Amino acid sequence: MKNLKNFDEDCFEIYKEAVRNKDAGGKKETLSLIKPTIRLLYLDYSDKFRDNEIYNLTSHGFADEEKDYLIDLYQYKSAIIKKVKKKILDSQIITINATCQYCTLNSINTLDHFIPKGDFPEFSVNPLNLLPCCSECNAKKSKYAYNGEESLFLNLYLDELPEKKYLKADFDFSNGVPIVTFDLYNPDDIEESLYRTISNHYKRLDLLERMRLKSNEVITEIINPIKGYYRFNHDVEEIKKFLREEEIEFQEAYGFNYWKSVLRLSLIEDTEFWEKYII
Repeated sequence: MKNLKNFDEDCFEIYKEAVRNKDAGGKKETLSLIKPTIRLLYLDYSDKFRDNEIYNLTSHGFADEEKDYLIDLYQYKSAIIKKVKKKILDSQIITINATCQYCTLNSINTLDHFIPKGDFPEFSVNPLNLLPCCSECNAKKSKYAYNGEESLFLNLYLDELPEKKYLKADFDFSNGVPIVTFDLYNPDDIEESLYRTISNHYKRLDLLERMRLKSNEVITEIINPIKGYYRFNHDVEEIKKFLREEEIEFQEAYGFNYWKSVLRLSLIEDTEFWEKYII
């Protein structure tokens, strides 16, 4: 999991372009008439985004046709949304630009409205409110974002991920099969509110269980090359050193608490793993 670079152009231009792309008629006319109001709301969003205070946003209260028309501006397969998505993804480093950073498990195939468009239809096409993710995370996140000032999910544009440990993997070798359990912990004293947001995020997206279910294929990927290293070099400590250095590169590319790195590092430090599977 890594932080994402946000859209860095004029967001209100996206609203105007989305309106221009609408067919002539009452819907386009209505959306055009409320442009001055939307511009002010976008400025407010940008200000609170800059200060990491979007939990303080107040819905304008659009209703009826205006609300429906604003929500309808967002069409995932429309040209303007494809343009926004491409711009956001092209801004990311290549190692993560195709993977959902909410979970780091699935490919990106949708955009999440961090502030729900049902409550804030005015921001349905605001690029600062759109985060690339997978449909599984989007469905689990649903319409939730904050409980008061408490973040229920990480906003990967705003919440700076710490380069400190918070994810761990433990193993139980049952009948010779390594069974992994992921958990969160805070040995390096991550700031309390950020750690609470991380915990909320993992719990609400069911990430610990989803990672566990994906772990078997990764364990198999780990075992075979280590066996190969051991055939040529019986110095276990030397192999461990090499593997640790390799994981540092993965952490730089995919995130300090990237679940596969956490899994691999935990496994190579487990004496029982070496005895049962390698030596």
